[in-house]
Amino acid sequence: MLAIPFVVALSLSYYLVQGVRWHFLLRAAGVRLAMGDTVLLNIAGQSTGLLPLGELTRAVLVAEVGEAELGAVVATITVQELIYTVFMIAAAIPGSFEHRAWGGAVVAALLFTVIVFAMLTVPRVFRIVRSVVRHIPVLRRFGPDVDALRRETVVLLRRPDTYLWSVLSLFGVLIAITLFWLVVRSIDPHLLTWPEAAFVYAVSHIAGAVSLLPGGLGAYEASIAGLLVASGASFQVGATIAVLHRTADKGIATAFGMVAYLVARRRHHFTGFHLFRRPPAPEPEPAAANPAGGTPSQC
Repeated sequence: MLAIPFVVALSLSYYLVQGVRWHFLLRAAGVRLAMGDTVLLNIAGQSTGLLPLGELTRAVLVAEVGEAELGAVVATITVQELIYTVFMIAAAIPGSFEHRAWGGAVVAALLFTVIVFAMLTVPRVFRIVRSVVRHIPVLRRFGPDVDALRRETVVLLRRPDTYLWSVLSLFGVLIAITLFWLVVRSIDPHLLTWPEAAFVYAVSHIAGAVSLLPGGLGAYEASIAGLLVASGASFQVGATIAVLHRTADKGIATAFGMVAYLVARRRHHFTGFHLFRRPPAPEPEPAAANPAGGTPSQC
């Protein structure tokens, strides 16, 4: 019970830091919002974090309020998550020495992240990926969207200030791992050290992301429970920690996100729906008047 205030504080601090970090990426992309608005909309976007494509809600809100292209906003989130993942993997390396059987997962995650960076920043690699996409019927129609996302992402990845402000992403990683470690200690104080908690959290986070399930729901919890059992915990303890941490992270974020959404909606009077409507076709220009007063002749 004593840990509850610290858990709530850490959970909210994570999304606060995430919002501040996002603000500087948005500014680099030409989206002009006050930092307070960015943080508010970032938290409001967490209200749908466990729904399909719910992670994009914050992009939709910022695109409407900031009158920006949705693709440019999504590119800022892509860059933010890539850099965050790199720092998370780096934090997991010390703990992987205690679990050598699972160390390959960290190496695989690092390799996957490097490949993604290469696809986005190396033209030759991107052309290969693009040609593959053209030959897959299901993915072919997303080709123009992939090209646009890549262009916007490369612009951000080539800016020095993108990496300068990445210290905030590192801070966010430390907060997220400490939150998980605190939940573990509240159940079993001697189960994991902080580096081991970093390893378990990072591997489970990546497993949830790779699963493509909304919020990694199910895959994340199964990975947490499995790794904790491998660390010496009983299955009941592992499952309990997984559920409690999900509540401490996404549960608290969803609750505060709903409140933030109501505040942001009243403040900015947005609806969000017009972003998904096809723009109306431009009206034809009126024909030029005939100098003789009649209608233009047809050629």
